Amino acid sequence: MATSRKKKTIKIEDLKPGMVFTSPLYIDDENILVRANEPIKKTDIEKLLKWGIDVVYTDGDLIIEQNKELKKNIESKGNKVLQELDDIKLHKDYAKLKDFKEEFQERIITIGSILRRNFKDLVEKKQFNNHEILSEALYLTNQIVEYRFFPLLLLGIRISDDVIVHHSIHTACYGGYLGKLINLSKVRIQDLVFAIMLMDVGMYFIPPQLRQKNYPLTEKERRVFYAHTIYGYKVLKEDAYVKQPLALVALQHHENFDGTGYPRKLKKEEISLMARIAAVVDRYAAMIEDRYHRTAKMPYEAMKVLLSQEASHLDPRILRFFVGGMSAYPIGSYVLLSNNYKALVVEGNIQSPLRPLVKLLFDDSNKIIEDLKFLDLTKEPTVTITKVLNPKNEGLNISQLI
Repeated sequence: MATSRKKKTIKIEDLKPGMVFTSPLYIDDENILVRANEPIKKTDIEKLLKWGIDVVYTDGDLIIEQNKELKKNIESKGNKVLQELDDIKLHKDYAKLKDFKEEFQERIITIGSILRRNFKDLVEKKQFNNHEILSEALYLTNQIVEYRFFPLLLLGIRISDDVIVHHSIHTACYGGYLGKLINLSKVRIQDLVFAIMLMDVGMYFIPPQLRQKNYPLTEKERRVFYAHTIYGYKVLKEDAYVKQPLALVALQHHENFDGTGYPRKLKKEEISLMARIAAVVDRYAAMIEDRYHRTAKMPYEAMKVLLSQEASHLDPRILRFFVGGMSAYPIGSYVLLSNNYKALVVEGNIQSPLRPLVKLLFDDSNKIIEDLKFLDLTKEPTVTITKVLNPKNEGLNISQLI
């Protein structure tokens, strides 16, 4: 003879709409509230409250409780599928960049020649081809928007032997990428790239011996040097017919957020948004370039300077986006991981600047990893970056390891 299961008591406050039990839910020995395998409705609970009933009874089990493990398994499989799709897209995005690298580097050198010719014409009061530069700015903008790992294309490239031209385009590329990070529209990114490409034209009006000086400037020399921002603004406005908001970048990109910059000691939002963006990338790009009086810093060293000596000079919100998007270990850095693997930083994470996405290059036995393998440090909490390495010390050309 089968024995009936003892009914369990369930408090009304523990009932939730949507709950399903394997046996009926009883109000008392004779009256059923909800049949087996039917979900409890909100109106069922409201009735109980209205009638002053505090508890109900059942000899069944809560189906949701029975199926918790099944639900976990389903969620786990779903997350695994999503992760696999993300990995496929990641590999496709990276392969796409690798395939484009050579074409881009040839084109950017051509852009350098075009900008150099137009700078020369502008200084010599000849016709400046505004539309030609705008077209090249659009080309760069299209690539910045299109390619997920765009900054990797800039590694190890020499755009021009003219230091001003090289810096102008190099900085404009980082400026466009920062514009993308802060979610500017494509049109605004193009304006930003165009403005940064032209912002240092005033340097051509400074005597070469002063531009190339490798020791501290005197007060008189400093005043002459600072005037390049004014010269640039005037020539862009009067001879190149550049729009006022874009020409302002030439005038303001050396203004500091704390009011200590030049030429007008503007501060905070007195400085245009584009000039505040330009200020961040101008300093970063300059530090990772070879100059007359010094060799380039490694990207990590440059980022440390931005976060220490330069931090008060820069808009903190824009700097936060740059450090996050580029990573505190900037894109292109060659790093040692805590598992003794060596890797290339390929993408930052705005929420976790210290935990970028890396491409694995060498395993813990220092053997080269032939396959394309990535490690997202935000998903690997036990793995950290322990050291930034100088690739030159190992005879490596990082741009060839992309």
